[in-house]
Amino acid sequence: MVSIKNVLVITNPAAGHHNPSSIARFVRHLRHAGLHPTVVPTRYRGHATILARDAAAGGRYSHIVAAGGDGTIAEVAAGLAGTSAILGILPLGSANVLAHELRIPFDPARNAELIRGGHAATLWPGTLHTPAGSHLFVQMASIGFDAHIVHTTSTRLKARIGRAAYAVSTLSSLARYRLTAFTVMIDDVPYRATTVIVSKGSLYAGKYRLTRHSAHQHNRFSVILFDMSDRLSLARTILSLFLGRIERQKGTRTVTATTVHVPAAALPIQSDGDAKGSSPVHLALSPSPLRVAMPPLTARAG
Repeated sequence: MVSIKNVLVITNPAAGHHNPSSIARFVRHLRHAGLHPTVVPTRYRGHATILARDAAAGGRYSHIVAAGGDGTIAEVAAGLAGTSAILGILPLGSANVLAHELRIPFDPARNAELIRGGHAATLWPGTLHTPAGSHLFVQMASIGFDAHIVHTTSTRLKARIGRAAYAVSTLSSLARYRLTAFTVMIDDVPYRATTVIVSKGSLYAGKYRLTRHSAHQHNRFSVILFDMSDRLSLARTILSLFLGRIERQKGTRTVTATTVHVPAAALPIQSDGDAKGSSPVHLALSPSPLRVAMPPLTARAG
């Protein structure tokens, strides 16, 4: 018999598919599952971390649910890493990459049942450090063209058309972005790239395959290096990514690592779908693990 749990649901009203009725349905299913939910909305960027940290410290809640997109999840995770509280995920974002990666149920009834069942896995997030501050990321971070897309995608357009807004930004950026080669130090070994994706997961932009294996349950990153010389090669690389052929694309290679450092200045950075300023940047594994309510990941362990 599963014991009754208190569940805090942190909602982001700015999430791409945030809908009060979706939250209400989820809360009803939590109650029907014998749980005691409390709903709290965020009011500003970073508020979810404060709410999650305070709730975990209070010890009242067994589960703290991030109701939003990948950025909201990362904020909640930053407040929970290293605590005994379990992160729940209600996918309401534009891309919901992490939810697809972890096979989180999008159906509110099945999601509530997952939380009631109590199964959780331990994940190892990453951290990125820039002159502007430090941030935890759960799914991925990037430097270069991929991050530029995140920086230039309209939040208003994202709210209207979802992840298709990223396609609009990609097409416009192809004509305007200036490819710049830079040095990437991967575990202190230098590599050349024009864009770098540092990933814990295997998926990209929703359900597109980026790497063969997930590293969520391992103390390592998958680092995808792109060395593109012109806009034509950039366009081919983007197409190969969405066709699931990125590992066969010329100028692309994947390595595993525990640290990544980009000393060059003024390159755009993003993590979990949110703009994070500019390089220089240092990425490392978080010293604190994260417990997440999710089905077993055996099929994607690597």
